[in-house]
Amino acid sequence: MNRTDDLSIILPPCAMVFESLPDEIFFEIFEYVSIQDLYHGFYSLNLRFRMILASLTNLYGETTFERELYSPPFRFFASRITKFSMHHVDLMNLSPFSAVRSLTLYIEPNRAQCQVIRAFSHLKYLYISQRPIGHFYYSVSLPHFVFTNAYPNLYTCQLNLISYRIQQNWTCVPSLHTLSVCLENPRVFARILQSCPSLIRLKVELTQHFTRPTTRFDIAPHICLRRFHLYLNQTMFSCCDIIEVLLSLVPNLTDFGIRGTASTAYSLNINLLADVLHRCVPKLQHFHLDMFIEESLSRMITDSANQQIGQLFRLFTNIQIYPSTQKVPARLIIQG
Repeated sequence: MNRTDDLSIILPPCAMVFESLPDEIFFEIFEYVSIQDLYHGFYSLNLRFRMILASLTNLYGETTFERELYSPPFRFFASRITKFSMHHVDLMNLSPFSAVRSLTLYIEPNRAQCQVIRAFSHLKYLYISQRPIGHFYYSVSLPHFVFTNAYPNLYTCQLNLISYRIQQNWTCVPSLHTLSVCLENPRVFARILQSCPSLIRLKVELTQHFTRPTTRFDIAPHICLRRFHLYLNQTMFSCCDIIEVLLSLVPNLTDFGIRGTASTAYSLNINLLADVLHRCVPKLQHFHLDMFIEESLSRMITDSANQQIGQLFRLFTNIQIYPSTQKVPARLIIQG
């Protein structure tokens, strides 16, 4: 009696079909299955599936509570998890996860957790997903490690609030190409550009406590940055003044986007914005503005005014204005 005959005695027809599939099929399917389901669903089936599970690499792990780190699925797969997401705020023990290259934290790490993360010098992707809601005392450590090149292979990074300190002691971070941060001081923006010469994509959110920009920074313009997305929270300063200070350092931009809310003290000056874009970013190819504006400005933008706005800058090609409602202020969209 051959192996197939043996299986026919103990397995139903559907199980025989499943068992007869080649290993390559399981390698492809298992990429889309959580490690918990992999372990509980296949580990105890037979030796063949245990061997398949033991040979899997580039796995994704996600945990909500610290106790899950010590569960059988995580103990079995720990050394082969390359992409890891964590929701809990307890002290992390990441020493078994030696293969992690991408780490996502859905909480702001405290100092002890930052020290644990510092040991992962091989990280290529680091994300702090929770949006900042104020000044995070503990956030100082993780940006310090990032900008002192503690992760020499780091390619993409998303951080929360980065505070300004006179003695920041940052070093060059040549590997970083994509960065998303929240700032309250324009001098941090300049320091980021100095520390990250290879930066291509940058997303910056300015807090409501953003300080008044200086008139100029005494640093060389950044050569590599091509895509810059800026989110403006409502401040007491002119949006155009802020934009001009920042754009003066990135003359080679090809893609620039602005979102947020115009200043309460200064209505958005479209003429001035067009002049800033024309002078500061002559290589711009794509532009997108989506902002809440003062009702007075929305009433001024008529169909004839749209044509005039379109003549101010070559990328002001599509202009839309949405009047305010009881719940939402007026909104201006310009793109091209």
